[in-house]
Amino acid sequence: MSDQSPTTHRFNVGNDRRRLRIEAATMKAGIVVLAYIVLYGNAIAATEYAVDGLAVGTRLNFASASYREYKCSPSEQFGGLTWCQKTRTDKDRRGSYIAAYSLLHSRDGNILYINRSQEPAFSNPKEAEVNIERYSRKVGESPRIMKMPHRSGLPDGLIAVWGKITLEPLDQESIKILAGGKNPKKGLLIDYIRNFARSAKEGLPIYRIDGGPGFIWATSFDQKGRGALRLAAVEVSRFSQPPDPAPVVVQTAAPTHEEQWQSESNQTIEKLQADQPPDPAPVVVQIAAPTHEEQRQSELNQTIEKLQADLAISINKIAELEKAKSDAERAVEEAEQARLNAENAKQEVEQTRIAEKMTSDALVAQLRADKAAAGARTSRWEIALYGSVGGLLFMLTTSTIGFFIKRRKESVSKQPVGEPRTKPIEVSAQCQNSRAELEPSALSLGIAISEVAFEQELEEEVATINAAQDEAVRAVISRPVAPCAPATG
Repeated sequence: MSDQSPTTHRFNVGNDRRRLRIEAATMKAGIVVLAYIVLYGNAIAATEYAVDGLAVGTRLNFASASYREYKCSPSEQFGGLTWCQKTRTDKDRRGSYIAAYSLLHSRDGNILYINRSQEPAFSNPKEAEVNIERYSRKVGESPRIMKMPHRSGLPDGLIAVWGKITLEPLDQESIKILAGGKNPKKGLLIDYIRNFARSAKEGLPIYRIDGGPGFIWATSFDQKGRGALRLAAVEVSRFSQPPDPAPVVVQTAAPTHEEQWQSESNQTIEKLQADQPPDPAPVVVQIAAPTHEEQRQSELNQTIEKLQADLAISINKIAELEKAKSDAERAVEEAEQARLNAENAKQEVEQTRIAEKMTSDALVAQLRADKAAAGARTSRWEIALYGSVGGLLFMLTTSTIGFFIKRRKESVSKQPVGEPRTKPIEVSAQCQNSRAELEPSALSLGIAISEVAFEQELEEEVATINAAQDEAVRAVISRPVAPCAPATG
């Protein structure tokens, strides 16, 4: 077997070197990509706990208009950190409220604590449950919920905690200081009703915020749904950093394990590329990319928070419009039903009036018929009365004439035969006078008797007619009104 020629040997060596360079470049690019992914994941993890688009672990833009709204000063409790505050007045559909914002950041602008408090807040147990579920979906964790013991005369409250935050009960000495209206300077505190002095006086729990990064949502509400609200994102473990943590922040943004892994990767690359000068470009990418990505992620989170807020407002407006539409439709239906009821009542009244008119006309006709019948009966009674009077007068006259004739005969039979007959003429005159006097008396007596009998009969007839009228009226009143049949065309 012949040896390889020098040309072939140099060609193989060149191929090996090129292959090693390609493998080294590929490994180096893979390491850069992995580091970029890790740093990007850390940036996303840092934005999990945020309030109004500001997340702990991100950097502030000191030149932004939103930061200039804060009034900042060195923190009295945490050395090397800056405490900022601002307030604003706003309103929603349930009324006006005051929102207070506060944040704590390092000198390089790294946010360690962001808080938003609102008073009055409008809530109830159902809304609190909905808000807790919404934040749980946003954070991606299940909360730990603590409820305030119910006290008469005080609102109800609850606190929900996500992340590694721990709440430690405040010591009694610090509670006494709070009851006196002073600050015990025990770090960040939280209570149920957002009034430390009143909580201390009433014996309500007060906690000191400790542990690692996390998110807190606390609310209170009375019987009318008014109370207070507090949102806070915090990373307490970073409060003890040195006054100037700028160089350290970049290095500690990644875990210690990541630093070791990066160091070993660099050493491997150096061994593989011992014959080439180091390439600083990837290092620049590693340092600059996380900062740009953090800013981009922060802006993205702010946009998402704003869109979520706009969406919540839109949902509330849609719900209000749907409710107003439902109320309007219900009012229209009620008005239509009222109109139909009014028309039915009007028809019933009209039909009742017609029925009553027909009944009244029939009653009037009956009364007129009864009156005509009574008039006919009265005429018959008058004829009978006049006949009775005439008969009575005839009988009286006949009796009187017979009486006087009889007396005359008796007187003539008793007189002597030879006496002159002059007195019979006188007697006859007297009889005539007596007859003339008796005839009017008898006539008056007969007329009086007839009038009394006629009046009695007339009174009985009138009483009969009145009873018939009363009976007819009672029958009309007590008779139920029959429902009117709908008119057909």
